[in-house]
This record gives sequence, structure tokens and C-alpha cells, in this order.
Amino acid sequence: MSPLLLLLLVPFVSGQASDLDVPSNVANRSMAIRGTLLCGAQGMKGATVRLFRIYQKDAVDDLSQLLGQVHTGDTGYFQIEGSTSKFPSTQTEIEPFVTIHHNCDMDPRQTANLGYKRWAIRLPADYVTTGSRARKVYDFGKVNLQLAYPGEMHDKKFNYND
Repeated sequence: MSPLLLLLLVPFVSGQASDLDVPSNVANRSMAIRGTLLCGAQGMKGATVRLFRIYQKDAVDDLSQLLGQVHTGDTGYFQIEGSTSKFPSTQTEIEPFVTIHHNCDMDPRQTANLGYKRWAIRLPADYVTTGSRARKVYDFGKVNLQLAYPGEMHDKKFNYND
């Protein structure tokens, strides 16, 4: 092959490779979730949704395993995405787990005395994708936080600003 032809092909081939949707690091995993939290018929504004890398048996959130965190807007809608790109290469597996902290049907005094309500739930592992960007989004749907959910408790250690 002539050197001139080779020089012409190299930029073409390298340009084509960069257009491929190849994960930046195949060891990375990612997850995305969206949904709407309600307090009765109204959107639950200001609830905190945290996405974690692994399931946590304890009732306290291990923030070292946090993939992402958001606060719900006026309508209660949230969308959160996280990946293991910040974790060591030995910690890239995801057992998706979400906690929701809220004060639905609580006045400020109750929230101060009892703490925010905390509800935790595991998510389906088949929504975990390879790469640093989620390729699927788990739709959590609409959830009314007025109901009592299994394992729901008050978390006095939760800080809304964390």
C-alpha cells in the first residue's frame, strides 16, 4: 500500500471509530431512574431521592456508595442517573438501590422531632447498563407517599442539605 493512501485512510478510520457508541470504560456501570412522588393528590416537592451502588441493610445511608441524588420539583417529578466512574475498578458492580426521604403529611415540628420519613427499595438489576451513561431508564411511576410502605421509618440523622 502506498504511504500516501495510508495517510489518507488513517484520519477516515480514526474519525469513524470515534463516532461509535463505545463505553469509555467497559468496567463502568450506570443506572437511571425517573418517577413522580405524590403527597396525596399533590406533587411532593423537596423529597430527596438517592441512588446507591449497592444494597444497604442498615437504616442509615452510606454516602460513600452514592451514585446520585436529586430533590423533587414542584410536581414531585425526579430523574436521577449515576455511574461507577468515580469508584475503583474493583467496585463497578451495581445492585441498584434507592432511598426516598420526605416529610409528607408532617408539619415542621414533627419533622424536627421525628426526622424525615425514609423509604428504601431495591431496583431491577436488568436496568444497569455498561458504560458511564445509562442506556435504559427505569420508570418508577407515580408513588403516593401518604401510604405507609414496608420498612419505612423515621431517620433523625438525615440532613436535607447533604
